[in-house]
Amino acid sequence: MPFVFNNNYIEAFKEIKDRLISFLVLYYYNLDLKLMLETDTFNRVIAGILSQLYLDGEWYLIAFFLKTIDLAKYNYKVHDKEMLAII
Repeated sequence: MPFVFNNNYIEAFKEIKDRLISFLVLYYYNLDLKLMLETDTFNRVIAGILSQLYLDGEWYLIAFFLKTIDLAKYNYKVHDKEMLAII
């Protein structure tokens, strides 16, 4: 069955986008709590998530990014692209 892109998908995408940039998703950075940095790479894209372990034992999102890398870095090995995400 072919994928049909309709208004429901567009509305769902807008809702996810709005929630990702809202204050309800991101938590404030606390200097006293543990941090975790997760990175990922795929082709020309690098991404990272910075989370913090709060007192309730849950990890909460502090910041995130997604970036397209330039063509000069496209042929880097995967571990080098991961280091780019960390930097």
